[in-house]
Amino acid sequence: MVESEVEKEKKRVIQRLKRIEGQIRGLQRMIEEGKHCEDVLIQLSAVKSALESLSVAVMESYLKHCFVKDGIVNPEKRTQLEKALKVLKRLK
Repeated sequence: MVESEVEKEKKRVIQRLKRIEGQIRGLQRMIEEGKHCEDVLIQLSAVKSALESLSVAVMESYLKHCFVKDGIVNPEKRTQLEKALKVLKRLK
């Protein structure tokens, strides 16, 4: 059976969330072990960046799969949607 694009995307999102979860656990350990504030802040920045990237990916998936599939965006306008998504990625 061929896995749908939506299911593949869902698996990618879950994988990214698990990676972020691991980063959070690492932050907890760093604080428990009394690591330097600078190191903790660097890790916090990495987590923040990962969450922002994931947010953009989820928005992209939402726009592609929901708006185009449901006919809210005319399929011929998909190219314009793709360009808008590229801009969105740069804004993060």
